[in-house]
Amino acid sequence: MKREFEQRRAPRKRASSPMPVIDVMSEGVVGQLGNLSATGMMLLVGNAPRSGVVQQVVFTLPDAQHREHRVEIGIQEQWHEPAASAGQYWAGYRIVAASEDDVRAIDEWIGPPAD
Repeated sequence: MKREFEQRRAPRKRASSPMPVIDVMSEGVVGQLGNLSATGMMLLVGNAPRSGVVQQVVFTLPDAQHREHRVEIGIQEQWHEPAASAGQYWAGYRIVAASEDDVRAIDEWIGPPAD
C-alpha cells in the first residue's frame, strides 16, 4: 500500500541551502523551505501554523542559468508536527495559486522525474 501512495506523490526536491519563505502581507519570514513539489511544499517553521491557514508567500529559486526567479504563490496549511529541534515545526502546505511563470520556475528547479 505504501508503494502505491508514493507513486501518486508529486516529485519533490529538497532545499540544499537555506531558502527563506516570506509572507507577502507581513513581510516576515514564515520559515525555511524543506522541500518543494509542483503541488506543495514543506517548511521548517518557528511557530505552529493555524490549521488550514491560507497565505501568500514569496521566495527565490535559481534557474538553469543560475539566475534568481522570484516565486510568489498562495499556499494552504495541510498538516504540522514538532521537529526534532525544540520550538520548531515541520509544516506541509498545498499550493493553491501560482502564475504560469512561477509554475515553470518550480518545475525547472525540481527537474525531470526520476525513473
